[in-house]
Amino acid sequence: MTTIDATTIRIALIDYRTALLQLFNGYPHVYTTLGDKIKQIDDALLSIEGNITTVQIIPNTCNPNR
Repeated sequence: MTTIDATTIRIALIDYRTALLQLFNGYPHVYTTLGDKIKQIDDALLSIEGNITTVQIIPNTCNPNR
């Protein structure tokens, strides 16, 4: 488990969302499923909005080969 400053994770998510939007808008026939990913990022950003100062990153799965 890792704890990250909320501002850092917000900036990273916003940057990633911007990159996905550029791909989606530039090549909509290729990147047809990015709308779902962008919505997931929007939901994550809304969940950490407000008075949150740190965010914990907890992996849902582990690679058994490592």
